[in-house]
Amino acid sequence: MSPARLDLLGGFHLTSPQGKPLEMPAKKNRALLGILSVAPNQEVTRHKLAALLWSDRGEEQARNSLRQALAAIRKDFAGLGADALVLVGDRVALNPKLFTIDVTEFVAASASRDTADLRRAAALYAGPFLDGLSTSDNAFEDWLREVRADLSLRAIDVFQVLAESVSGSERVAISERLVALDPLREPSHVALMRAHIALGQAALAIKQYEACRLLLKRELNLEPGDELRLLRRSMDETSKPQTGGASSRGPVVAVLAFENMSSDASQEYFSDGVTEDIITELGRFGEIHLISRNSSFVFKGRTVDAATIAKQLSVDYLLQGSIRRAGDRVRISSQLIEARSGNQIWADRFDRELTDIFELQEEIARSVAITVVGTIRTSGVEKIRRLPIAQLDAYDLYLQARVRMVRYDTTLEAEPYLARAIELDPNVATIHAMMATVLTSKWLLEGDGNTLKIALSHGRRALILEPKQAWSHIAVGHTLIFMGQLEEALLHLEQGVKLNPNETRARAIRGLCWSYLGRHEEALSDLDVCIARDPLNYDWFWDLRGQVLLVLGRYPEAIASYRNLNSYAFWGYAFLAVCHWRMGDELLAAHAARQCLAARPDATVSTILIDPYRNPKILEDLRRDLLAVGIPDG
Repeated sequence: MSPARLDLLGGFHLTSPQGKPLEMPAKKNRALLGILSVAPNQEVTRHKLAALLWSDRGEEQARNSLRQALAAIRKDFAGLGADALVLVGDRVALNPKLFTIDVTEFVAASASRDTADLRRAAALYAGPFLDGLSTSDNAFEDWLREVRADLSLRAIDVFQVLAESVSGSERVAISERLVALDPLREPSHVALMRAHIALGQAALAIKQYEACRLLLKRELNLEPGDELRLLRRSMDETSKPQTGGASSRGPVVAVLAFENMSSDASQEYFSDGVTEDIITELGRFGEIHLISRNSSFVFKGRTVDAATIAKQLSVDYLLQGSIRRAGDRVRISSQLIEARSGNQIWADRFDRELTDIFELQEEIARSVAITVVGTIRTSGVEKIRRLPIAQLDAYDLYLQARVRMVRYDTTLEAEPYLARAIELDPNVATIHAMMATVLTSKWLLEGDGNTLKIALSHGRRALILEPKQAWSHIAVGHTLIFMGQLEEALLHLEQGVKLNPNETRARAIRGLCWSYLGRHEEALSDLDVCIARDPLNYDWFWDLRGQVLLVLGRYPEAIASYRNLNSYAFWGYAFLAVCHWRMGDELLAAHAARQCLAARPDATVSTILIDPYRNPKILEDLRRDLLAVGIPDG
């Protein structure tokens, strides 16, 4: 019997032996499993459980509540073929044969000094123990604080030792996580500065020192300690330019406080609010690195030229702007400046009626974020377009892969760029996520049965590296769709949309999943939002939209959607042929069918109909019409 999985670091996640999420809505029951999971031998007395979880009740009432909770847990796991709990006298224990638990594995791996074990411990530590769980019971909350503190200290020790054992960009990534665990811990900042220095990234090391200095001053009213100051003094700011080598770090962006141009100085809150919203929205895109508000707002109200600001913050791009509010209208101007050249590479103006101020802030922030990220991507690609793979670093390779993957006729060209990027830097979630997506597309285009498994392994790797990055969930969800696991795929895609509502790829693929599940109108709504929201949208959004409209019987609209494609996959021609056939135009249907077979000479009805629709009649009707337009059966 395969065990169920209980993950308690970073939240509460329970999955069946088949990998499907299991629900346990009662907070006290989740807390009870958490208490048992970290107890010696995963065993606790009934008295202690009652005292921790029902400390506000009388002894008899607390014991009754415990009995009910134990019965509910045993009932929840009844379908797994064994009792979840072992009850002997006054003691309660987890059944060791029924569960694997991340906390247990983390504690064991953290006790080692072997690099492989420490990497395993680092991957397991997804966040605080039972993150987000609160029972309002004081005894439990006190206990929970102690356990979290103990595990956090273990994690700090793991990352500290690991940061001294690894090298390159992995060392930077480990040190960044070390800082995140306790931002006020100075040795963590020292570790991250040393990691940057080792890669020749002097500017980033200096930036880290300044971020630490500002944080210590603001939170503790302290100056950096001797070790940090000595390390900073040992660096000559101008001796080394930032040289990433095989670095996969993306561009660094600072958003300066938008200037309040209104006659009313009290409107400052609005300009600051819009700026902070833009920072938040940009921060959702994992491939760019964003300077914090506290650093970029230092220049608010000061007359400092862009080049000086860029140098002091060690950034590649500056986003700045102004806001003028008059009566019931607001005008926002923004521009993106490339720091090295000082050139303006994008500018726009938003002129809106001031109806719902918060909705307006969100709309403008979203529009600026999407366009800025798209502009940076395009700008980066143009600079390196003619360079051979051997001369590109991991991030440049990622950019080259990204520009290729958006079209069906070039998407397979992205694979060697990503393979080389992973070879240079194997620990970048975004690159693994993109590889998963490209390999899924390869399976769709070529039909190799093993490709999906490899794609899923890259997606799972991305999730381990960055469980809270939208692209990680998008990659896994996309692959799981074509493995027929639609419900699990939908969970990942919804998480992707939640983590970054601006990442239209998540919404588009969620729309595809909705359609396969029979919720076609919701699918169409998702795709229409993508096309309207993203001015740099993916070519294939129109393909997905056309397929949904075909299933809905809206053939003229489906044909119009397909006509927006710059490049077609062979199945796009096939579905276009079905649209024409169902509208009674046999000549256009036959022409589209010939285009399908020209694009893939070995195409058959079987190679086209790989869509996992839950309604079998959709596939039956498509099969009938594909045969009618001249596609071989296969």
